[in-house]
Amino acid sequence: MKKIYWGLFLLLTFLVTLPASWWIMSKADFFYSPLYDLIGINSHIERYAPKNMLAHLDFEKTSKAQRVELFHGIVVAINHHGEGLEKLFYHDANQQRQPLLTRAEVQHLQDVANLLDKLKPLMAGLFIIWLFIVALIIYKKQPLATAKEFFVSTLIILCVFALVLLIGPEKVFNQLHMWVFPDNHQWFFYYEESLMSTMMKAPDLFGYIAAIWVFFSILITALLIFALKKLI
Repeated sequence: MKKIYWGLFLLLTFLVTLPASWWIMSKADFFYSPLYDLIGINSHIERYAPKNMLAHLDFEKTSKAQRVELFHGIVVAINHHGEGLEKLFYHDANQQRQPLLTRAEVQHLQDVANLLDKLKPLMAGLFIIWLFIVALIIYKKQPLATAKEFFVSTLIILCVFALVLLIGPEKVFNQLHMWVFPDNHQWFFYYEESLMSTMMKAPDLFGYIAAIWVFFSILITALLIFALKKLI
């Protein structure tokens, strides 16, 4: 019973660190710039941008700095209720403004922004519950689990993510989208019809971001548990 209790507490701690990790990563644009080079986004854009079927021209002629800035614009927008998505432009070879996003893409990113807004009260509620439990632990000076017990609990969390890898990140990614977003809203975009998907090399980029997100959350969880041990 004690192992289950500490396992649930560790899981709750991990859940409340997810928004903190998201905030840290969003301030760094989810490390798009270094991942851009790591996963070969430049060559991906050079391959697919010229094939764009919607006459969004010359995106392959933009620079990495411009693409990083556009990605930054998307990150800022989804963290601020979707504001500014329709104002993301780049310049073609004739210095004419070209819209980055189609109407369907704006709608999808607005759905993402709406989802984040809906999750904020839930995350706040979990954080309040976590603070209450921590206060009880400190007040009663209840000894925390041993390192071995926490290790077993951490191993269980990691096994969940290993299961995701076993099933296939892309399958899990697609299924989550089907569960979360409205049925009549497009969320899958072929590279030939979407500069957004092309510049993100979706879903590859999201897999790397998810791995970093989990890593940061586990790290913050470990730091919080360590700090709590020092307080009791």
